[in-house]
Formats: sequence, structure tokens, C-alpha cells
Amino acid sequence: MTNALVEQVRIALQRQIVDATLGNDRIARDNGLQMTDLQTLHLLVLNEDIRTPRQISAATGIPTSTVTRIVDRLERAGFVRRAPDNMDRRRTVINLIPEAVGPLQSLYGDVDERFATLAASFSADELDTVIRFLTAMREFYTPDDPRR
Repeated sequence: MTNALVEQVRIALQRQIVDATLGNDRIARDNGLQMTDLQTLHLLVLNEDIRTPRQISAATGIPTSTVTRIVDRLERAGFVRRAPDNMDRRRTVINLIPEAVGPLQSLYGDVDERFATLAASFSADELDTVIRFLTAMREFYTPDDPRR
């Protein structure tokens, strides 16, 4: 693999990150949220096993004190509700409010359709390579678990 090709991938990925970040920031602001609030909400939507402030902190590297403020804002905006954990009443569980999250998810509906059309233009082997690359990139950007 040539250095020029690696550089093209690096620049393309950086441009994609910038475009996605700015687009998500616009959606966050349009819905009275901060960017981190929207991404935390998205994390909760994508991961049913992440439901406590400590789990959010572990998944994001954001301090629990900051996670508390994020959850406060999401709760005020009506996207989540705190509840005591049935297994350990000392712990708080964060539940999504589907009727509030649904309209936000529908904003991404057109993007999902366009994404499906784009993905259909690639072969299964090409998509396998993209999946492998993006999975490796996610691991690259994932904060280290401080418990390790």
C-alpha cells in the first residue's frame, strides 16, 4: 500500500468526520441540545446494554459528573427518564422515551435511505472491507477502559 493511498484515506475520513459532526451539531441545536447530548442519546439508542450514568461514562470516557449534566439536559428536553434500577435501587437507570426519540430518529430516515442506496453500489466483498476498516477505526477512537 502506498503512502499516497493511506493519505487519501486519512483525508477522506477526516472530511467525513467533519461533515458528520457539523450535521449532527445542527440537528442538536435545532432540537435544543448540545452536540454531546445528542451523541449520548444516540449511544443509548444504539446500545440497549448502556443504561446507567456509569456505563455511559465507561463507554465515552466522559466523567460521571458531566454525564449527570448531560442526562439532566436530556431529561429536561423529554428524551429520557431516570428510574431506580429494579435489581439495585441505589442505582439509576436511564430509560428512553420512545415517543420523544422517534421524531428525532425520523430526521435520519432520509439519510438512512440514501445510505442504503449508496451501500447497494458496492459489492459484498467491498462492504466487508469497509466494515473491517470502520470497526478498526472505532477501536482506534474508543477511549481506554480505566478498569483495565
